[in-house]
Amino acid sequence: MKFKKILAGLGAFIAPFIFAVSVFAARTDMLDISGNNTTLSQSDFTSIRNNYGVKAVTVKTSEGSTYAWSGAKGAIQNATNAGLYTNGYHFARFGTLTKAQSEANWAVQNAKADGLGVGSVLVVDVEASIFKQNSIAVNDANIAAFNAIVQAAGYRTDIYASASWLGVYLTVPAGSGWIAAYPNTVTTDRYTNYNGWQFSSKVQLSGISGHFDMTQLYTNYYTAGTDKNAVISNSATTTITKVTKKSTKTVIAVDGIWGSATTLKLQQVYDMKYQDGKISKPSSLVKVLQKHLGVTQDGYMGPKTIKKMQRKLGTPVDGKISPRYSNMVAAMQKKLNAGVKLF
Repeated sequence: MKFKKILAGLGAFIAPFIFAVSVFAARTDMLDISGNNTTLSQSDFTSIRNNYGVKAVTVKTSEGSTYAWSGAKGAIQNATNAGLYTNGYHFARFGTLTKAQSEANWAVQNAKADGLGVGSVLVVDVEASIFKQNSIAVNDANIAAFNAIVQAAGYRTDIYASASWLGVYLTVPAGSGWIAAYPNTVTTDRYTNYNGWQFSSKVQLSGISGHFDMTQLYTNYYTAGTDKNAVISNSATTTITKVTKKSTKTVIAVDGIWGSATTLKLQQVYDMKYQDGKISKPSSLVKVLQKHLGVTQDGYMGPKTIKKMQRKLGTPVDGKISPRYSNMVAAMQKKLNAGVKLF
């Protein structure tokens, strides 16, 4: 983490920013479930919504031409009753046009039987090995035929696929698509040109057994056109820092040291486009703070900006931020933990 030149008295302050560990937390916008997961009650979904900021749930309804998940109807009902946007997906196994059409009719039949509302998204999950036997052109044509039948039934469509399959076994146009790729830790947004990025299959949810698939959404497609950021706030909720490990609360330590966790929390509370725990030079986050403070918006944390922050927060005013313990930073951290904007 780096700053442009900061005026006298801040030399020692720079070190914690440079050497603090960067922590990025992917948004837990959408959960998808199948028979591989534990049964979730309405109260479970409510807890997931309230504690993790999950806005949408996508439920496996069917697979191939014969399988239907018996738990889909209950999951759809419980998720819907918990106030979540609910969608479905079909695990595809077709390798021919005729098979694609047959599976589409099966997918629609089960989605309706499970109570998936018309207008919801019914995704075609493309990951079975049979797709590796065909060319991109054949797979694209078969998927299009599947989606045409699903759309005729009143559902919206999308394609789920592994990032490694894009351009190899199928085409997923930018502006659509639900892309899966699982890094060990989330350090940057990926696949932002698509509807969503499934960033982990090993998320653990407090109080609920097992591991879950979790997705960060980039569009409002899976929330039926409603602004995903207005559905449920991402601030002051549980989030994921290491996606292969146990989830952790995003309550930051009130230690008076402005490190990457404090910066990330600021970015979340102020709903910044980039939430990476870093302050660039100049910084869009600092500009936002300066706008609220009524000082020059140059994006650099200088003494004038710091003094105004100190006055607003009711802490001693000297235009400096101590590298060991800053009363101003501690006051910031307390407000941030409450999910409150500072200014």
